Amino acid sequence: MNESMQEYRTILTNNPAKAEKQLYKLAKKGDLDALSALNDYYEKCVTEAKTPKELSKIRQKALKAALLGAAQNSPYWLIVVGEMYRYGVGTEKNEKKAFSYYEKAAALGDVDGIVKVGRAWLNGIGVPTDYHKALYFFEKAAEQDNPEAMILTAYQYENGKGVDVNFEKSLEWLSRAERSCRLRLEGELPETDRTYYESLLQDVDHKRMHCESAACVEMIRKEACPMEQRQKAFLRLSELAHEKGDWRAQVNMGILYEEGKFVEQDERKALEYYLMAAENGSTGAMNNIGNFYLHGKGVAKDYEKAFGWYQKAAELSGNAAAECSLGMCYQYGYGIKIDYEKARSFYELSAKQGLGLAYYRMGLLYEQGLGVAKDIRIAKQYFGEALHRGCREAALKL
Repeated sequence: MNESMQEYRTILTNNPAKAEKQLYKLAKKGDLDALSALNDYYEKCVTEAKTPKELSKIRQKALKAALLGAAQNSPYWLIVVGEMYRYGVGTEKNEKKAFSYYEKAAALGDVDGIVKVGRAWLNGIGVPTDYHKALYFFEKAAEQDNPEAMILTAYQYENGKGVDVNFEKSLEWLSRAERSCRLRLEGELPETDRTYYESLLQDVDHKRMHCESAACVEMIRKEACPMEQRQKAFLRLSELAHEKGDWRAQVNMGILYEEGKFVEQDERKALEYYLMAAENGSTGAMNNIGNFYLHGKGVAKDYEKAFGWYQKAAELSGNAAAECSLGMCYQYGYGIKIDYEKARSFYELSAKQGLGLAYYRMGLLYEQGLGVAKDIRIAKQYFGEALHRGCREAALKL
């Protein structure tokens, strides 16, 4: 800590009310050390606030102070202000304003600002989602040896966001991120930075397992590949599922046994893998378990249990398939009383995430006039959208 920061903090300790005004005047003149000390003081006040009104007032002061740093074109304070607008700290939420501050920090060459802009394009924060722009900024930050950007680049290659799916490239980026983190951890770091890089390493490990799991499945499904390679991939997938506890590997093992295309079909074993994955938090596995209870696959039919699994998956993460399944339960009375209004509501939630089947089921409601006025024209619009999104059943309705 430099001498001025120590001096400012001492002043705050001795006479907070007077020091707050002094530090604000210094910050207004461009003294960023005074601004940092003032911000630390506001953070302390936040933890001591006794009422929501008092808390709100402190946060408004903190934003006002942070804006002084942003006005000095300090990348750090530009990002702080951006975060405050994004999450509504001391002000109303405003993602467009948040993005504008991230963009200013990025334009100054700040690597954290560049990553923030990339994340904004990736997740549609203040701007429309654009995977190509996201990848551009992540690769730009990666050139400055930023491991977080490397991990995000790996994510895009693994999931085909703006690029073709390429597990090999994804694994390469993850290896680069790991090397970068480990080099940093070899040096002297503040505890917060050390914790940050250690958390990134954990993220690398998880993503590497997920990526390797997907690569194994890709190899297993390539019938043109030598059987020896496919079997090796299957053994590795099994290892990831059992020894590493990777939920994606567990889900994929479940799918293989459910389909019976590479291994002998075994619905009970498939269910066991889905249950393992569900315990590790996979909402996709939870939806699959619901399907097993709904159709009596590997277990006796139990509509109430099916509904319960769908509901859990939807509540935990807004899983699109589970929301569509809940809509179906409400439409047909599977494990719950028929309620067309709730059915439509869940179909709409699922459709917003782009699930073709949800559009198809919305079309059925309008075709049959269930909970809505019967309207064949609107029904066909939904069927058309469903077909466009890969729901083949909709073709029979057009």
